[in-house]
Amino acid sequence: MRSPLSCFITFAANRAKAEASKADNPNWWEAIKSPFADEYWKAAVKDSTWAFEIKRYPYGLIKKIKAHFCVRGDQEIHGVDFFETYAPVVQWTTIRLMLILEVLLSLKSKQGDITAAFIHADVEEGENNYVEMPRGFIKQGKILKLRKMLYGLRQSPRAFWLYLTEKMTLSGMEQSTLDPCFFIGVKVICIYNVDNLIFWAMDEADIDTLAIQLIAAGVLLEHKSDAAGFLGVRMETDQATG
Repeated sequence: MRSPLSCFITFAANRAKAEASKADNPNWWEAIKSPFADEYWKAAVKDSTWAFEIKRYPYGLIKKIKAHFCVRGDQEIHGVDFFETYAPVVQWTTIRLMLILEVLLSLKSKQGDITAAFIHADVEEGENNYVEMPRGFIKQGKILKLRKMLYGLRQSPRAFWLYLTEKMTLSGMEQSTLDPCFFIGVKVICIYNVDNLIFWAMDEADIDTLAIQLIAAGVLLEHKSDAAGFLGVRMETDQATG
């Protein structure tokens, strides 16, 4: 593979094997033997690929190197493999409003990154998603049947948005009617964008309480610092002027 990140393939594969072998994480995929004709599998089974990403801090230093196992979603057929794909993203007017309120009201903020966001949601009942085994795991005559959504599937963003909305509601957060990615609680306000959450509250302890509730509900939330760095935007507050 001619990629500047090719040296990390072995590392990513070994780590993925270790994760997949854990007793508490065996059920996001299922290796099955092909019982049908080769022609059927050529049409039904989607190719897979690895996607590598370097995440950086706003000032340029490398934060982490990530590897995603992805499905070739471009091989899906609308009306056969999926039906709906709509998933909203937060409006920039909402983000700007909250950043202004953070300064004016001296709100505390925290950012959370959802680990492997798209594999949280289950495959919908009646859907059958078959994928070729990833490079480094290939076994002759075997493929994967997904039990969870996976990166690359066109319906994955929508499935995760519905999943997260449900978990937010269970944690006492109400979805805004003006922005579907804006959630309001008694003490905490939250914005959701793709796989990131930003929380605001008068007391940081209230943010921690909500984060614990989401983690208990099954959301793999990784705590970060304040809202600075969101979408590569660096924010600084002048304590003298507020």
